[in-house]
Amino acid sequence: MPWLNNLSDKQREWFRIHGRQLGESLVMHLDARDSENGQDSLRHAAQEAAGYGRLAAGLGVSLSQTVEGFLQFRRPFLHQLGLFADRRGMDSAATTELVESADRAMDRLLMAVMSGHGLRRAASRSRPEIDSEDDADSGVEG
Repeated sequence: MPWLNNLSDKQREWFRIHGRQLGESLVMHLDARDSENGQDSLRHAAQEAAGYGRLAAGLGVSLSQTVEGFLQFRRPFLHQLGLFADRRGMDSAATTELVESADRAMDRLLMAVMSGHGLRRAASRSRPEIDSEDDADSGVEG
C-alpha cells in the first residue's frame, strides 16, 4: 500500500494505536459473556473503524485504498482466530461459529470504515476548513 509511505511518524502511530484498540475491542466482542457487553465492544470497534476511514479520507486516500488497508487487518485477524481455535481444541462447529461471528463483525467494521471515509469527504467538500479533533491529534490538517 504505497500511501502508507507518505504518512508521517505521528500518523503511522495513530493508525497503529487505533488499529490495536479496534482489534482489542473486536476480541472483547467475540469473547463477551453477555450480549450487552459484546455489543458495547463492537460499538467501540466501529467507532475506531470510522475514525480510520475519516483519517484516511482526510489524508486524501481513496475509498478503495482505505478498504484495502482495512482488508490488510482483516485477513491476518481471521487467520489468527482460526489458529487460536485450533490451539484451544475447539471442535469444528464451535470454530465455525467463532469465525462466522468474527466475519459478521468485520463486515460491520468495514461498513464503519467506509461511512467514516464518506462522511469526512462530504464534510471536506461542504466546509473545507473542518478539522476533527481526532485528525488534529494525529497531525492531519483538514
